Amino acid sequence: MSKGKITVDSLKDAIAQRLAGWAKSRVIRDYEEFCDTKPARKALLSYLVLPLLPPPALRDRVKFSNRGIAQEIPRVLNELGYSVDIVNFDNRSWLPDRQYDLFIGHGGINFESISKSLPERTVRIYLATGIYWRELNNRVQQRTADLASRRGVVISSYRTVEYEEDYAVRNSDGIICLGNRSAIETYFHHPKVIGLNNAIFPFDWEGWREKNFEKGRKHFLFFSGRGNVLKGLDLLLEAFVRTDLHLHICQHVEPEFADAYRREFTECSNIHVYGFVPMRSPKFYSLANKCNWIISPTCSEGQPGSVLECMAHGMIPILPKETNIDIGEWGIPLSDCRIDTLRSTVISVCGMDTDSIRKMTTEVVVVTKQLYSVENFRRNVREAIAEIEESTRKINFQNLKYHSSKGESR
Repeated sequence: MSKGKITVDSLKDAIAQRLAGWAKSRVIRDYEEFCDTKPARKALLSYLVLPLLPPPALRDRVKFSNRGIAQEIPRVLNELGYSVDIVNFDNRSWLPDRQYDLFIGHGGINFESISKSLPERTVRIYLATGIYWRELNNRVQQRTADLASRRGVVISSYRTVEYEEDYAVRNSDGIICLGNRSAIETYFHHPKVIGLNNAIFPFDWEGWREKNFEKGRKHFLFFSGRGNVLKGLDLLLEAFVRTDLHLHICQHVEPEFADAYRREFTECSNIHVYGFVPMRSPKFYSLANKCNWIISPTCSEGQPGSVLECMAHGMIPILPKETNIDIGEWGIPLSDCRIDTLRSTVISVCGMDTDSIRKMTTEVVVVTKQLYSVENFRRNVREAIAEIEESTRKINFQNLKYHSSKGESR
């Protein structure tokens, strides 16, 4: 693309950035869209404002991660009897001017300033969409160092956490995080951590039933959000060279990463790069028909919605434990993300018989629709909030009894 040339994608990016900047300073007051009666309690949510600004019929119902979470948590709070105020997680200028019974905050940018402005009786919940932030940073830095050792290039880390989250972790009454037991265990120092599954929005596409599984056995999809090194694209490129297996890449490729892997991108006929591909777009469905497998050698996630989306559309997951997705007999576990492990695994699965591949595909679609539905997410969030509220009330009651027995005021 020539310098200064305006494309549809660049225009969309500019508009999205402008809207995000505008939403950052917005505060939604008295969100009661799913309340049957006037709520008696008030909750404050510090997460994302933008997904809730359009009318309900125009809100994003495709990409669940972040956008879906931002829509569903206020709904759950309404159903629990809360009127909700919503502020962006990175709005550092806003402070509460009301009393709240419950505060749910995300990240380390404004959690502390908001929390210190709230009364002691307010229940505080930390919403973590990934693993413990120090562990995340350590993993990304290790991946960056490994790449520098292999290739002699240093690529700046992407999506490391810049604002410390320890205050939020230490001073919350409970933590809700995306992910399975592996994700929960990274918060080992907090006594109340509840993990829950991410979700996908409903859809009616069943093209996977007519897939040519014989042709698809050598086609692998890498469908991911930003962060080439974080997500392990470098490892995949090095694993797939000198094989007859096809790697289809749907991810924004950073310029310095493209320079480091110029030969793989330009000279290897089995490496196919598409850049950003929207979920449920014609190109996405074309790749879902072509590829039997979704592979993600990431080093850190909550639970990647991009992988779940591919699983729901009939692609068999090849995943390490770092995705924090439990896979049964319908998935292929990666014991680690070393290049030789990746290469031996993809070569091995190509040898599976077609009937086994079809059976695994059917199972992964069924399981994904069951465990990662919006209804299941909503129920899990509701139960997690209620559990933390209940445990906090018990602790406060016990403290009150203790101080009373000592003849002290609370």
